[in-house]
Amino acid sequence: MKTHYDPHPHGEEAEEQAVCGTLLGDERNLSGDWSLVDCQRCLKGKVKIEAAIADEEAFIVEQMGHMAAHMQEKH
Repeated sequence: MKTHYDPHPHGEEAEEQAVCGTLLGDERNLSGDWSLVDCQRCLKGKVKIEAAIADEEAFIVEQMGHMAAHMQEKH
């Protein structure tokens, strides 16, 4: 069984699809450690996957900044 990359290995939701697009069955083999990943589709898409994760994290940080600014304005 191939090990797929999971950007949120400790998430509470069970993923139905790996980040490479592969549908996962009941037996999931996921890792947040690239050195353990042997799925060729995940490895080929590593640069895009990491870029998407960085974009998502930057968006979250931006939202948190807006929320903090809003809270400061209220007080």
